[in-house]
Amino acid sequence: MASWYRDAIDMRTRICMSNLEVPEAPTLCQPVTVLLTLFDSDGGELAARRYPLRRNASLVVETSDLLPPARRGHVMSGQVRIDFEGPQLGSSRAYLHWYNERGLTSSHEKFGLSIPAVGGYWTVPSVQDSDDYRVHLAITNLDERPYTSTITLKDADGAALDTTLDLPRNGSRFVSLTELFDGAADLLSGRPGVLYFGNNHQPAMYYYFVANQRLGTWRAQHL
Repeated sequence: MASWYRDAIDMRTRICMSNLEVPEAPTLCQPVTVLLTLFDSDGGELAARRYPLRRNASLVVETSDLLPPARRGHVMSGQVRIDFEGPQLGSSRAYLHWYNERGLTSSHEKFGLSIPAVGGYWTVPSVQDSDDYRVHLAITNLDERPYTSTITLKDADGAALDTTLDLPRNGSRFVSLTELFDGAADLLSGRPGVLYFGNNHQPAMYYYFVANQRLGTWRAQHL
């Protein structure tokens, strides 16, 4: 499985994993090793480390502890790959914490590196642009090939702006709504809109982060 991380002044990341037995079949739970690999925004490998995980044990890792000293606090966007080298049970799903001095938000991840194609779009609802509700997008490419997608922003009346996002293999991006679209604030005019990704056939992880600039906090949700 894989996820997105950031190691910067405004946001740190920790990874939480466990290897818990299933009550209905406790013997399925066996000691495993977990390989964590960090990539930079261009898909270059920054660090990799294996950890043992005993039966009914848990593990919490700060991405800053994995990074080379020169890169700590300076990774604006990256992919973290989490490989359980053994049987994967329900508890093997990793949880990510993104936090700073003022708050913490979190999300769990899906199994595997391939997400089957679905009809329609990956959609971000209630897209707003104000000091209390500023939308940022985090996307990481899980495909062996470069990823390209159109992104469309629509206001409450259906008027639209379009742009394109490109990511290399293992690459990622963290970008605000106003960085993606010129004129996003004018289009929305204080009303919630909707945003969607046109590429639904390549595996990727999508998140939206809501920044409260007045409080200095984040809220996250994966799609």
